[in-house]
Amino acid sequence: MLTDDLSRKLLSLLRKDARSKYSDLGREVHLSPPAVFERVKKLEKAGTILRYTVDLDPKKLLLSLCAFVQIRLLDDATSEEVAELLTAYREVEECHSIAGEDCILIKVRTPDAAALSGLLLEMKKLPGVQRTLTTIVLSTHFERGIQP
Repeated sequence: MLTDDLSRKLLSLLRKDARSKYSDLGREVHLSPPAVFERVKKLEKAGTILRYTVDLDPKKLLLSLCAFVQIRLLDDATSEEVAELLTAYREVEECHSIAGEDCILIKVRTPDAAALSGLLLEMKKLPGVQRTLTTIVLSTHFERGIQP
């Protein structure tokens, strides 16, 4: 039920506008508003819908520099420990454990290169961090998130 075509259509509509009214959603999927409400509640309860959020324009928030940073850890450090430390940095948008020589991949946004440089200097001082390797994003063609 939670991954049928109707649910996928509802999820797509909610991704476009999470503030949509159940009556508007119902018209799109040919269900009554109470039926849409029940289906959305089931999707929430099942954990398919994790939260409702707002997409922000990084440039309007003066965070125009985007970079990906690979972090290599010291042998005695775990990615979980370092990831926990990285939660303190609001510039870190995403944090992933990865396979390969480096252990963590993060996505960061800063106002400019100087701010990025300062952030990297701070991160290199974190316990467990051996080194970082940074790739600066020149342009973003699209970001779409999970597609239902």
